[in-house]
Amino acid sequence: MNQDKIVTQELGTKLKASIISAHSEARLDQPLWAINWFDLKRAWLYELYNQIVISHVRNIGAYPIFKGKLGKVILENERLKREMLLIVKYPKASAFLALIANKLFQVKSILRTSSVKHFQLGFMEKLNSEDQKPSHSKYTGKLKYLVHVCEGGTKSDIQSLLDFAASLEVFPYFIGTKSALIGIQKGNQKLKTLDFILNHVLVFSSYDNEGLESFVETNHYQQFIYNNKSNFAGLYERKI
Repeated sequence: MNQDKIVTQELGTKLKASIISAHSEARLDQPLWAINWFDLKRAWLYELYNQIVISHVRNIGAYPIFKGKLGKVILENERLKREMLLIVKYPKASAFLALIANKLFQVKSILRTSSVKHFQLGFMEKLNSEDQKPSHSKYTGKLKYLVHVCEGGTKSDIQSLLDFAASLEVFPYFIGTKSALIGIQKGNQKLKTLDFILNHVLVFSSYDNEGLESFVETNHYQQFIYNNKSNFAGLYERKI
């Protein structure tokens, strides 16, 4: 594999982590967005974990742009459904690897392992131009959020949906497509990639939940769902 398509970091004795490009156009030396898609086992413990690792995240130039908790299911899919979505922007792949190689961060991450389940982590490139960096650790705005994840779909399908959304006062907050995967190698064993089934993550915002639900019910959106075949969508309460 070409050197610019994989970045590797030693995590400890006989343990390495890599970020691997998911397609030929993916850039690992450019900003990328980590998609954390999971359910909670212990919500209080996960919040504690967030509080004690945020300084490590900021120290390598990264920051969370969205954290949301599922409030209402719009499109049911038990296999894709998760309670929480956290999106973190990293300046480049090597910054993420430097973070997880930090020994103190590794110790603190035991809390994350104990607090979540059905955890999926992968990286995406951002297709929309909006770039909103939260100024506070808690969301205080009034917008409502729709999160749609899918395993298929094309960029042209997404662009068509974005063009249509603009006519309904539905705004793209984060529109992402898979760009990289995480690999782990133990000793001389073969490099194994972590499971990450999502191909696209779409986060839309609007002034009310009714507007977002009406958006999903339109023929245009229903055609997008049909083209992708495997979808989950829900209204999420934004925390960050």
